Amino acid sequence: MTHVAAALIRNEGKILICQRGAGGSTAFLWEFPGGKLEPSETLEECLVRECKEELEIEIKVGKVFAEKEYEYPDRRIAFTFFEAELTGGEIKANVHKDVEWITAAELMDYEFCPADVEIIEKLNY
Repeated sequence: MTHVAAALIRNEGKILICQRGAGGSTAFLWEFPGGKLEPSETLEECLVRECKEELEIEIKVGKVFAEKEYEYPDRRIAFTFFEAELTGGEIKANVHKDVEWITAAELMDYEFCPADVEIIEKLNY
């Protein structure tokens, strides 16, 4: 099982989302920023590292918003979604095709990775 940390970064009533690049079963789908846990780091440390590497931003990790396991055709992933706050940096899409700030209501207008769909529904309640 792969462990992944994801951030629900909110700013001025909007949420940060990222579009995956080409390749794999989730190519060009949208997701929340984050990534895979490396040995000897906590999920919170993973999230801070991934946001720095992929987006060149600093975040403050808050409480857990949701936890979810999802089985893709080739792997099983345990996701932990955290509330997070942007504290520094200027967003650069180093690994993503695109990055956008959108409202919770607008989340339904984007095609997300299957594991994120339940989280989007929870954000809209």
